[in-house]
Amino acid sequence: MTQSWYHIVVVGTELAGLVYAALAARAGYRVLVIGQGDRPNAYKREGFWFLRRSELYFGFATSPAVMRALSELSLGLEMKNRPQPLEPAFQVAMPGMRLDVGGVRRLWERDLERELPGSLAHFDAFEHEAAAITRASHGLTGPGLRATPSVARGLGIDKAAPMDGLMLPPRGLREKASFKRLGEDLDGLRAGEGDVRRDLLGERFEDDRARAVIEAPLSHFSGVHAARLAPVSVARLWTHLRAGLHRFPGGLDGLKQVFIRKVKDLSCDYRADAFAQRLVMKRGKVTEVVLAERGEAIGCDLVVGNVEPHRVMSLIGPDDRDEGWHALVTGREPVAWRLVVNLGVDARVLPRGMAPELVWVRDGRERLTGDNNLWISRPGIGPHSGGDGRPGPGVMQVSALLEARAATPTLGGIQRTVTLAVDAVRGLVPWLDEHLKVVDVPALKPQLRDGKAVEPIIDLDELQPVYGEALPDTLGLSAFSPETPYKNMILTGDQLFAGLGFEGACLSALQAIAHTQERVKLRSGLRGDRSLV
Repeated sequence: MTQSWYHIVVVGTELAGLVYAALAARAGYRVLVIGQGDRPNAYKREGFWFLRRSELYFGFATSPAVMRALSELSLGLEMKNRPQPLEPAFQVAMPGMRLDVGGVRRLWERDLERELPGSLAHFDAFEHEAAAITRASHGLTGPGLRATPSVARGLGIDKAAPMDGLMLPPRGLREKASFKRLGEDLDGLRAGEGDVRRDLLGERFEDDRARAVIEAPLSHFSGVHAARLAPVSVARLWTHLRAGLHRFPGGLDGLKQVFIRKVKDLSCDYRADAFAQRLVMKRGKVTEVVLAERGEAIGCDLVVGNVEPHRVMSLIGPDDRDEGWHALVTGREPVAWRLVVNLGVDARVLPRGMAPELVWVRDGRERLTGDNNLWISRPGIGPHSGGDGRPGPGVMQVSALLEARAATPTLGGIQRTVTLAVDAVRGLVPWLDEHLKVVDVPALKPQLRDGKAVEPIIDLDELQPVYGEALPDTLGLSAFSPETPYKNMILTGDQLFAGLGFEGACLSALQAIAHTQERVKLRSGLRGDRSLV
């Protein structure tokens, strides 16, 4: 029997779905968020606090999608003061070169002239086009996005101009025709969803090192990688990065709590320990969400999958599956995985000139994957760092893109990448071995047999998938559509609009709200009964 009922049940606690849940609660829906085995991003090993994934945030003052989501939740003022900027945002290091990337024009010009003489004009030309693409693409990636006056001034947008966007991918003939019409003036932004993709960087840079200054860091933000990043991803990510990276108090866990508190404050529910075991279907519609252990059944009007799409499929029984959709999702296998290696060292031996965020490229002419493109974070340095339950100054986090040869990476491939990544850090910190206290890889789970350590096993939940080709008509930004063939199920989560990093999470939430308000109508007189988009 159904024990309780909600308008919306959100399965999972990825950031995009938590933003969505808060927006849905704000709109007047009765919402339940199910933890689905969520793990805190911060964890402790051998006296050190480490992070499961990098915490790289941007766009708080430059992204209409981020600003819109926060504004709707009345978080604009709070989120204006809490995120603290890093300056420079990050460093790019290659053999014989170290370049600070930040928002101070004078310092940017000085560093470019010192490290890449004669390249300033090429960077200026690229950034001018990137800003134009960013402005134009905001008009397509709605729905209902309107720049605030400050954002409009910063991006050069006419605040009086309409910015109502479309669902991506567009649905039906009318939306597809509008998308095509709006995209005709975007100078080939939609290229790349067919046989030809613009190489926005190759058009501007012949020097491999200059190109790698942009391409290497961007690859750590986008969850959609083909032969090269889509023009919109390149333009928007770089525009936001140049405006600055931010640290948030409590990191990812703290940011999630902001939206969880908002859900609770709006009289909706969050059950951290609950786990959805299966979905009860009738005529292509979800009628109940059955929880594990007690078999509790939750009735709802809408189910929102806020975990990796393959995990959503596992909740649907064989007799209820739309085989075509399941085959489509199953066929979308990652082309790479984002792997994290955590190092605990004596903080006194780390170079003072090493930035809190650094990108290491061994050779700009080679593929920017594996140990040839490492993002090295020092989360215990800078604002909102250290303290109880957070990394201290002796923590280094190394992120690498591990290319996939099959549906899952091999143990040997992970171990080789870890070894090469640590070797690369030795090149930056020559005396590392003398002061290295612990190396921990969240994706490798230790095993004991008869009291002895044996080969670890791979924990796929600790690897972030990176997909190859985006769906058509998504500007190269998303490998999955929020829509499913089931009448009352949609998807959100970090995989949707993964080509835009943190901005993509907010865009995913806004698009999911638009889908919700089309499918679940509130009765007149209920609290909120308002449209967010």
